[in-house]
Amino acid sequence: MPALSLTELQRRVEGVNGLPSLPAVLLPVLNQLSGHTDDIDLHKTVELVSHDSSLTSQVLHMANSPLFGMQQRIESLRGAALALGVRRLRDIVTSCCLMQVSPRGGEMDAASLWEHSLACALVTRNLARRLGYPDIERAYLAGLVHDLGILVNMILIPKEFAQAYKKAAAEHRPLRDVEQEVLGLSHDITGDLLATHWHLFDYLSEVMRRHHDVEHATEDPMLVALVCIADQLCRTSDLGYGYTEEISFSIEQEPAWNIVTEHSSHARELDLVCFTLEIEAYVNEVRGLVSVLFRV
Repeated sequence: MPALSLTELQRRVEGVNGLPSLPAVLLPVLNQLSGHTDDIDLHKTVELVSHDSSLTSQVLHMANSPLFGMQQRIESLRGAALALGVRRLRDIVTSCCLMQVSPRGGEMDAASLWEHSLACALVTRNLARRLGYPDIERAYLAGLVHDLGILVNMILIPKEFAQAYKKAAAEHRPLRDVEQEVLGLSHDITGDLLATHWHLFDYLSEVMRRHHDVEHATEDPMLVALVCIADQLCRTSDLGYGYTEEISFSIEQEPAWNIVTEHSSHARELDLVCFTLEIEAYVNEVRGLVSVLFRV
């Protein structure tokens, strides 16, 4: 099968029958929750989300997950906002909105993509907190969207992507490597196209484009490195793309870790073995949560 050209793929992305738009509620909610905490109108935010009953149900399911630190059950959107805080609520609403942009059917189950993406968001946030990265919410969002290029491939080139995915799963190889062989380009490139199409922040575009190529990151190298490490940790901890990859991964030998140690004085204090073991606690919880969200 001939490889797709970047020009052809970009034409498909920008075409009338290309990708779906961002969920309508997302940008208004993000605008409401992006200001100073004292200036945020929680009532208006709750009202915006509550117009979408499916989204409301998803947000409450996620808000009640132990992954977000809740010990008492939350029964309402307002209760979620008060208990979690506006920034954590923004993380949850963004996650639920993006999960609505999911194709059904195909060789790769969209739930596997979101299991990986949500786990990567949580691990990136955890790493960011431990290593002193100044914007933990930015880290969560970067981890969440890093692989949206896979979504592009699933929607715009489903037959070609299915062939790449099937080959990667059969050979237990990294998906990006096989995409490059079969398609002539990979999800990091199509993710960058999507970021431009959706007018996402430059730092998110860079994460989507460079999380497999950290040494060329210039906008926020530390953030890209954190996502890169989280991505590989999740993929080697049974939170990958729905199949087992046979990859050798040592954090200390990764270029991304070199970047982290350059930017963080806390890097050498992190017990990498213990941190890796902690991720195993995410596996069942993340899978259960995504399964519930896809049934709502």
